[in-house]
Amino acid sequence: MAERGRGDGLGTPRRRRWVAAAAVAAALCSVAPTVPTLAAAAAGDLPAGGATEAVPPAPFSDLPGPFAGPYSEPLGRPYAEPMSAPVAASPYEQSRIERYWSADRRARAQTADAAERGDRPAPSALEGAATAGEAQRDATPPPPSTGAPYVYGGLATKTVGRLFTTLRGVDYACSATVVSSPGRDLAVTAGHCLHQGTGDQFATNVVFMPGYSEGRMPYGLWTARRITVTPGWGLDGDFDYDTGFVLFNARGGRHVEDVVGAQRIAFNQPRTFAQYAFGYPRLAPYDGNRLVYCAGAPSPDPYGTVSLGLNCDMTGGASGGPLIIGLGRAGPGAGWVDSVVSYAYVGESQTIYGTYFGRAIELLYYQAMEL
Repeated sequence: MAERGRGDGLGTPRRRRWVAAAAVAAALCSVAPTVPTLAAAAAGDLPAGGATEAVPPAPFSDLPGPFAGPYSEPLGRPYAEPMSAPVAASPYEQSRIERYWSADRRARAQTADAAERGDRPAPSALEGAATAGEAQRDATPPPPSTGAPYVYGGLATKTVGRLFTTLRGVDYACSATVVSSPGRDLAVTAGHCLHQGTGDQFATNVVFMPGYSEGRMPYGLWTARRITVTPGWGLDGDFDYDTGFVLFNARGGRHVEDVVGAQRIAFNQPRTFAQYAFGYPRLAPYDGNRLVYCAGAPSPDPYGTVSLGLNCDMTGGASGGPLIIGLGRAGPGAGWVDSVVSYAYVGESQTIYGTYFGRAIELLYYQAMEL
């Protein structure tokens, strides 16, 4: 990753900026990591003993419903309106975007990487690709992992996919997840996949390929009709609010949730539940063609943000992928998305951080459904 204070051609004059994919590869793949201590085990935690131990699920009684969780607080005005932009509404524009994302263009897409956070080590955002995997015989979640192909089947292999966007003339690859919504057309991802982080530059040419695997799109290509991010990300590039939602156009009269299903979504959850992260990392040692997962106990960000840390070596391409609690408790490969992959720190590339879904993200979720 580019050192702090150095321009990279994709950045902004403020305290955070985008960095080139080549620089990110060096930062994420070649620097010796410093792995933070895992949080103390509690109900739903992974034991902090290593990657071979079983992953205890969150207590079923503590898991939320399909939308907001039991720890949510009432939301009331006044509150900030979301930042949003149209992408493709007319059949002509949808067709143009579908043609735009040829296999060659997808292969050449960079990873949308974000940069520094004040005087702390510079974080690099992660973006990425998916597999259908093998059929999962039951709802038993996979074992702990710091980065392995997800071959356990279930809902995760359908609802998680690759997200491609264009920002300031550069094509990028991220990950995203279909989540429950009344309109049945909503996916969640990282804010930096949809917006430059300061100012008014939204992404264009936004498409989603759920269940992507080895170049195949078993559930088709879905064009975005509208995208939205939190004001905290769109105005200030604040990683505590690095989340956005994508609303998709229907295909053949069907909504994306009708085709692939949806993960549930949760807000304001305890920070002690075991987390399962998914994404499509495409920088070495990964290639973006398979869905990768990590599983473990969360840890706090030692530099003071509210993000959730996870021992995981996913690289660029994983950004926007879900962190899921209670995996398997809602069915094979199904759970509650309570965070999205956001960034990693230079020199600590084996720990990724996910944006905590607190009140601001909860508000954005409900606002996005009305767009």
